Amino acid sequence: MHRNKVLFVTLALLSSLSVFSQTKRFSGKVTSPEKGPIPGVTVQIKNTKIATATTEDGSFVLTASGDDRVTLVFSSIGFEPKEVAATTGVPLNVELKDDTRNLSDVVVVGYGSVKKTDLTGSVTSLKADKLKEIPAVSIEQAIQGRMAGVQVQQTSGQPGAGISIRIRGVSSIAGGNEPLYVIDGLPQFNDDVRGANGLSTINPSDIESIEVLKDAAATAIYGSRGANGVVMVTTKSGKVGQPRITFESSLGFQTIRKKLEMMNSQEYIDYSKAFYTNTGLPIPTDLANASAAINTDWQDEVFRTGALSNSSLSIGGGTERNRYFISAGYTNQQGIVMNSGYKRANVRVNVDSKISDRFSVQSRIMASRAIQDGFSPSVGDNIRNFGKSGVGSILRSITTVGVYNPDGSYTDTSPFSFNGIDVENPVAVAKEVLDRNTTTRVQGGLDFKAQILKGLSNTTRVSADFYHIRRDLYFPRLLPRLGNAIGSAELGLYDKTSVLAEDFLEYKYDISHDTYLEAIAGVSFQRDRFNSVDLAASGFGSDALKNYNFSSANTVSKPLTDVTESTIISGFARVRLNLKNKYLLAASIRRDGASVFAENNKYGVFPSVSAAWRVSEEDFLKESKWLSNLKLRASWGQAGNPAIKPYQSLLLGRTVNTGQGAGTGQAVGLAPTFPNPNLKWETTSQTNIGLDAGFLNEKFRLTFDYYVKTTTDLLALVQLPPSAGVGAGIGSGPGQILDNVGEVQNKGWELTLGANIVNTADWGFSVDVNLSQNKNKVTKTKDGKDIPTIAGGNDASGSNSIIRVGEPLSAFLGPKYLGMDKNGVPIHENLNGDKDANGVDIINALDNQIIGSPYPDLYYGINPSIRYKKLTLTSVWAGVSGSKINNFALFELAGPNVVQQYNKMKAASEFYPKPSLAASNQHFRSSRYMEDGSFFRMRNIRLDYSFNLGNSKTVKNLNVYASGQNLITFTNYSGFDPEVNTFNGNDRRQGVDLGSYPAAKTVTLGFSITF
Repeated sequence: MHRNKVLFVTLALLSSLSVFSQTKRFSGKVTSPEKGPIPGVTVQIKNTKIATATTEDGSFVLTASGDDRVTLVFSSIGFEPKEVAATTGVPLNVELKDDTRNLSDVVVVGYGSVKKTDLTGSVTSLKADKLKEIPAVSIEQAIQGRMAGVQVQQTSGQPGAGISIRIRGVSSIAGGNEPLYVIDGLPQFNDDVRGANGLSTINPSDIESIEVLKDAAATAIYGSRGANGVVMVTTKSGKVGQPRITFESSLGFQTIRKKLEMMNSQEYIDYSKAFYTNTGLPIPTDLANASAAINTDWQDEVFRTGALSNSSLSIGGGTERNRYFISAGYTNQQGIVMNSGYKRANVRVNVDSKISDRFSVQSRIMASRAIQDGFSPSVGDNIRNFGKSGVGSILRSITTVGVYNPDGSYTDTSPFSFNGIDVENPVAVAKEVLDRNTTTRVQGGLDFKAQILKGLSNTTRVSADFYHIRRDLYFPRLLPRLGNAIGSAELGLYDKTSVLAEDFLEYKYDISHDTYLEAIAGVSFQRDRFNSVDLAASGFGSDALKNYNFSSANTVSKPLTDVTESTIISGFARVRLNLKNKYLLAASIRRDGASVFAENNKYGVFPSVSAAWRVSEEDFLKESKWLSNLKLRASWGQAGNPAIKPYQSLLLGRTVNTGQGAGTGQAVGLAPTFPNPNLKWETTSQTNIGLDAGFLNEKFRLTFDYYVKTTTDLLALVQLPPSAGVGAGIGSGPGQILDNVGEVQNKGWELTLGANIVNTADWGFSVDVNLSQNKNKVTKTKDGKDIPTIAGGNDASGSNSIIRVGEPLSAFLGPKYLGMDKNGVPIHENLNGDKDANGVDIINALDNQIIGSPYPDLYYGINPSIRYKKLTLTSVWAGVSGSKINNFALFELAGPNVVQQYNKMKAASEFYPKPSLAASNQHFRSSRYMEDGSFFRMRNIRLDYSFNLGNSKTVKNLNVYASGQNLITFTNYSGFDPEVNTFNGNDRRQGVDLGSYPAAKTVTLGFSITF
């Protein structure tokens, strides 16, 4: 028995050794013609499913059981495929040639994809290898400064805050200016670009590519929603081969980029005394006896160094029939303001299955939860104005008092008898206020694809997106203004569900050996449902439960509930024709029906036509050694914009409370919103002419576009005369109606330059440059009348913009500052010549003129990359010029008056060296406070090192890096940061800095490891 056991074990060991001896190892390195490494090349044993991909340094290792000699197939987009015989144990050096017949990557467009060389429209693309260079929290951050014609602006430095994207300018007043996002086929708008950014719930590490469709030839396939451009986001899929596990982690630290120079205690006391002396008034007793012994720097008390950590784990792989990509991530970003921050957890599962030779299924599902803790931003009304905001309180607080009273309570930071009262202790706001957005999101979809006949396929797509936002706000009793010393609470619950169903046929057919036809036709149905509940209460006996127990409040307002639904149904078609690989023709049409518009205008038709001529494929250039690509493009098309709230065309009523019944506040009637039965689409017509060129096998590249983009039937809320009797509008103004009121034109050009200057085995140097210029002009308004940007008496935003024919949308309006007289009183241009009895200029609304535009004339980016062996240095520089910023804080805190005012900036002594009431009477929001918003900044710099792991069978790739964001900024803007826009999204009040959360500069260390 013992002998049998020994014999069995011996045979088992010999069998194992035999199997092991049959496992063969093939390795090598893949380089370009310039001897530079090529990462991401697929290496596959011919006629098998065994495959891998090259690492950052171009190396690969492949193991398989079987013969000592195999044929390896090397393939990568942009290079010619190659087959090489390999022998186990003998490293290969494989060189791939540039594929001059397919110079560019495949890019995703609406309902399909196309080689970039075959594009007839204007599309810009960023792939995953470029996206990962920036440690972005939100996907929009990854494209800042890297795409011509695309301006990306973070509206606030608050973690998780909104980011606005403008593609070829702004073209709407009320219809929205944000692009349409299509995430794995599901169209959606970023609903809140000022507060909780919905797109920040998506992990940038999960993204395979981002394409931006800019001209009408590219966007018209999305019809009524394509006027502002389309951002296509494609998430990652698994690749055929052994499972690849990737873990990425980073840790960074953020500090405020710039502090504002505020007066210290002595400077404030002296300036205040000077005001009273110059005005001829007695100095108040508390000011005369004031001491500068306490000198609190409120910025130092509130701002901090915040940590930023980000980790993600993914696994991908599969066979020819089933591929998978699974990921999970966690982000924790502390804000530079104490107690502010952003946390996000997310998971994703993407599966691609080939059920049979004719049927395949693609599934995508993502779930995330994000918590954003804010710092009480101003909302621009009298209840939550500048002083009652977090940043506003920092800047307004007087420095002569400390943070706490001797009894431990918070001090009153407007301690003098002549100070105003609209300010809170900023430390109390940071520590005690609950200001939180909690977002839960689930998004997913299924694509069923059936191959009906050769070249003919049908795709059925079903997708859904659900998100829930809980908005918690509580101002405790210890805050005398925001909390009214009794406690004030708000709770908002917002749900949005979007459901999409689409079905489209796609036909690809080679008419002849040099003629190729591609066509799609389909239908689409999308419905959005939005539910909201808003609660408000005040008068709490304790702050312990914050806003979690409304029943304990003395006063609870009536709950505001709302349900809205909107539906878009569509039919669409597109055809492409490729003649001899030289002449490219395309046309598309979409008919949309949208429930948000009036009965007679619910449907719109949006066509486009485009053509391209690949001059480089002509016989007289085809053999050229210096010209690798030359293509001329032209397109025209129309797209729409339905981004308005539902039911605007209908007569709706709401109950109002009155003082009847001895002040009972009884609801006695309806205040109707005025209907507009003629409400119709905004339509944007765009003409585009473009040029693509490549030289010396794409070593040098150029893309140029010129466009004219005209939007008609602009949607805007306009004032109705009081005689209309339709209830109050904003604030105390008369009623308003949504109407089609005019036209606006955007005209500009875009230039992208690229060069791979050096690409050898040891050295690499490349640079990409993009420049864009856009001119925005209102060409028509209703009856030629100006449209104000605000209405009513409840606005406290400091906005002074106007919509006027011949000027940009939301151009700044005000008097022109000329200088100072000998008494330190401002002088402004007196257009109408009015003077008072003493001969002093009377400056009023008649003297207002256009004093600037919130939009830049030029925006640009420079992206150099240097490689030495395994060390790579990349950077992203971006800038704008020509824009103006309405600096509200400068106007308020550098003024000459101290009565009912607050702390001052040091600049006040320069602006008004002789502060007085006379100077205050001439202190207007003039051109003096419309500051130059131009800047040039290093958005990101990153140093990578990729380790040589030799013959490691476990670790395929290890990369470590150090990066910095916003470390260098060149600007003359005096505020916290020139990249600011307090009111964004659909707001007419553009270019205003109303105490926005400051921008941070960040240093990050991280690594990525693949098994």
